[in-house]
Amino acid sequence: MKTLSNRTRRVGENIRALISKHLLLKEHHILELETSIVTVTEVQPSSDLRHARVYISCVGKNENKVIEALNSYASLFSKLVAKELKTKFSPKLSFHIDYSFEQGLKIDNLINNKNG
Repeated sequence: MKTLSNRTRRVGENIRALISKHLLLKEHHILELETSIVTVTEVQPSSDLRHARVYISCVGKNENKVIEALNSYASLFSKLVAKELKTKFSPKLSFHIDYSFEQGLKIDNLINNKNG
């Protein structure tokens, strides 16, 4: 994973906050999100800020269905972010499953089994 500049990191955090706000307020009825708890864990914008990968963790329904639903609404979220984010370009969003928690649990289990 490449290192993000401070500006890119700040823009990513702002995008994460905006997407989280719109998901929390449930301004747009997305059926697949009704029975799931969705968390935006990280946003990684490209260096030119034209694209951004949004990592999602969810509890409830099948994660793949949630990601498919969010990707189908990606242009809507891009427009919502563009209205509130003051940058030259509005990033095109793509949603992905965040596996970092699962990987952390696997590593933790390996360490505990090694020591135990």
